[in-house]
Amino acid sequence: MNKKLSKFDILLVLGFIFTLIVGVGAFFFGLQTGKEQIDAKYKAVLAELTDERNSENISYHQQQLVSFYHTVLLPFREFQDTWFRHMETIETGGSTTDADALLKELGRLAREKTNEIKPMTIPEASPLLQDAQKNYLKSLTLFAEAADRLQSGPDGKALAETVRQDGYVAEASGYALEAQAQYYEAIWKWHEANDPGIAGTELVGKPNLTFDEWRTLPLNGKNVFLANALQSLGTFVPFYPQDMAARIDDLDAAGRIGELQWTDLRSAMSTMLRTGAIRSGDYIHSKEKLYRDETLPQLPFFH
Repeated sequence: MNKKLSKFDILLVLGFIFTLIVGVGAFFFGLQTGKEQIDAKYKAVLAELTDERNSENISYHQQQLVSFYHTVLLPFREFQDTWFRHMETIETGGSTTDADALLKELGRLAREKTNEIKPMTIPEASPLLQDAQKNYLKSLTLFAEAADRLQSGPDGKALAETVRQDGYVAEASGYALEAQAQYYEAIWKWHEANDPGIAGTELVGKPNLTFDEWRTLPLNGKNVFLANALQSLGTFVPFYPQDMAARIDDLDAAGRIGELQWTDLRSAMSTMLRTGAIRSGDYIHSKEKLYRDETLPQLPFFH
């Protein structure tokens, strides 16, 4: 038996169809709008890279910095993160920790990352990046040798202390710190070329800074100063220079520099390093608050 649709049923069906049409239309409109925004963003980045490549005034192109980041720095950082993680396990794990197995893994990983980094070709036009690559390779070689030599040693805190006093480890750390300073100097040179007349060119190479001088520097300049200072101190740490910069700037923004009785940057660094006040990721936590308007290359650890 056929039953005719009522006016209400017809209106309900028509309303459903209308809603469906509007919804589908809105979906495709949003999809197209998002695609156009993404296309515009990457066209702008591509245009920036193209402009840099066509400029004779830029000695370190953003493309070179990005390539180095992915092919050299990231592999080394994978080893570095594992090194600090295993050293903490060795120091706190006691007799239940198989320290020899952890050291063996570190030696294997150092050689693996050496083989990963070594084939990468750095343009001759980027001597700082070339030297940084060489120094990271020297560092990995020495870390591998140290990991091999330190096996079958003491356990726990005694082994951790032996590692800290080991000459091979100290030399490996020194090469890594030198490479880091060279990479941040290359970023600074990129910044100088893209922002002629930027303040701070005479400050970044100083051995120490007052807080008034520090505040005049852009983040890239602060990072160069900190990378150089960490190298001169021989302090190999699991965080980036921008993490330390962010902690200092956070405290400065909160008005705590005077309260802490810090008179210069070296005194601030000394206290923060001694107390373990800096963590990897501090920059990411504070970047929107402190560095929203900074001129920074499109490197993943900045964005």
